[in-house]
Amino acid sequence: MKLSRYEQESILNYNAGEQTATLYTRDKAVMRKLDTLVADFPDIYRLTGQDEVSKTDVV
Repeated sequence: MKLSRYEQESILNYNAGEQTATLYTRDKAVMRKLDTLVADFPDIYRLTGQDEVSKTDVV
């Protein structure tokens, strides 16, 4: 599925009450960078969900 530039969003969710942040993205470049981080640092970065156009990671 082809997304417009406007639809290729990334949302970072973090609050002071938790130790982790959640990153939701529909941007292919960000997804590639996160895939590399998940592979290189599996104890820090974790893929928690994905579908055909998005991924969600916990940092």
